[in-house]
Amino acid sequence: MLVLKRSSIEAKGVSLSHGDKRILSGIDLRIESGEFFCILGPSGAGKTTFLRVVAGLETPDSGELLIDGDPVSSKPPQKRGVGMVFQSLGLWPHMTVYETVSYGLVRQGVPEADIRRKVDFMLKLVGLDELAQRYPGELSGGQQQKVAIARALVVEPRILLLDQPMSALDQPFRIHLRRDIQSLQRKLGITTIMVTHDPEEALSVADRIAVIRDGRIQQIGSPPALYDYPFDTFVANSVGTANLIAGSIEEDEAGAACFYSDATGSVPLLDRLRVPAPGRAYACFRPSSVHVAPYDSSAHDADYLWMNGRIFRSEFRGGYLRYSVGVGDETVVCDLPHRTATLPMPVGSEVLLGIEISQIRFVNA
Repeated sequence: MLVLKRSSIEAKGVSLSHGDKRILSGIDLRIESGEFFCILGPSGAGKTTFLRVVAGLETPDSGELLIDGDPVSSKPPQKRGVGMVFQSLGLWPHMTVYETVSYGLVRQGVPEADIRRKVDFMLKLVGLDELAQRYPGELSGGQQQKVAIARALVVEPRILLLDQPMSALDQPFRIHLRRDIQSLQRKLGITTIMVTHDPEEALSVADRIAVIRDGRIQQIGSPPALYDYPFDTFVANSVGTANLIAGSIEEDEAGAACFYSDATGSVPLLDRLRVPAPGRAYACFRPSSVHVAPYDSSAHDADYLWMNGRIFRSEFRGGYLRYSVGVGDETVVCDLPHRTATLPMPVGSEVLLGIEISQIRFVNA
């Protein structure tokens, strides 16, 4: 059995530049011990650089990184208790699975009996116990990822860092591996940071997610919080498909703040917790919250925002039908469950769209 300690991580104003290019800008976040934390963002956003700062492979220009409350910016990688799985994996083609996983323990001078016990336990835990004598070239991509994870964990780190672990795999294997990684993290309870550009990966495994852009944290929250309450259009698009209708925050005849656009008309702001600043703003809602009815439908519930549109694209996506509907100069995407949806409507059909007003979020750009 391995003995893994849970550690908290805290970044206070961490900034880092490469030459005249700023990579990280004032990163402030705290990751609790035992938490599965994801950093989500596009290529070049600073995700991997932040992992390297935690691992001790990069030194910030300013700010402080703490592990369990202790500053570690001056500590070398081997003194931080961090295990990292790089995107390239770095498996040695001439070493078997067993030799690869045991390498770190051998370097530490661990007795042979303890090495065998720990490696056998770890290989069984990740489901590779029957492949111990195979070489990397004889393994699938998912199995190679598990070897790299086992190698990182067998030395009993306090923190596990995963740099886009599923990026090189086909979709079915990605789904299986992320389930295995989440299950492993839950069993061991190790503090884990995973970076990814795939919102489905982050939403499905993380306790919390930080959305990063150009080296700055845009928003941190649980998967449901980010999906349902994005702070801005970038976060809204980062965690899934979002309908964004451009308009402005104005006052209605009674002096109350409302959202107005040519497509929607005047819409009351029901979400009082997050009212955007006056001026340019967006109405944000998810495709699954859109109700589609025939153009001549009598449905006009006052709790819904109703818009007329015309279907210009229809896609069958297995579990649901996705319609793209033109509403004036805007496009609204609608997802209707397959089988339970109404009969498919052909491209060119005029339709009535209804969005529950309480499900609309109003955000600044």
